[in-house]
Amino acid sequence: MKNALKKRLPAVFVGMLLAVLAAGCGNGEGEIYPLTVDGTAITLDVTTMQTIYDAGFEVTVLDTSTMDRYEIAADTPLDADSVYTGVSIGKGGDVYATLGVVTEDACAMNESVIYSFTGYSNAVDNITIASVPLAELTEEKAKEIEKKLEDGEYYQSYVSDSRILRITRENGAKGAVTQLEVEVRYEIDYSG
Repeated sequence: MKNALKKRLPAVFVGMLLAVLAAGCGNGEGEIYPLTVDGTAITLDVTTMQTIYDAGFEVTVLDTSTMDRYEIAADTPLDADSVYTGVSIGKGGDVYATLGVVTEDACAMNESVIYSFTGYSNAVDNITIASVPLAELTEEKAKEIEKKLEDGEYYQSYVSDSRILRITRENGAKGAVTQLEVEVRYEIDYSG
């Protein structure tokens, strides 16, 4: 079983690899929104996956062809100048969030840097943004976190050259949070 997983994991991981070059990072507008997941602080474009492994999170990837989840070992090798998406983290078999990670040099998974975060409604009590739990993130509190947040029919969003914040809600923009997306934007060359 273990050998089968080792053989299967690279194929699954390669399937989620975008294999793109990160031509530059823009976080010119100051610090990105501080996040925590189950008490673990994540600062996008700074925090490495080692922090996630140290906090005891299960790190997995979903094989969409079989809908099976596979564990990603901390020492899984990653290519240089690459972006990897679809990295799920959680505990007890529950997925709390999906991350995107980026590499500058070839490195192991635990050395990659987290650049995007998507948190889900099943973990609203386990995720905070700017110290506000998602379960308590009203429309007004969200606008205190990001003053330029704009209301949409089902979500609030802010997009700039350097970052993205999107808060999806049930029953329109005033409902409970169902998903939180935060991302440091990279200028990416998809021709690579």
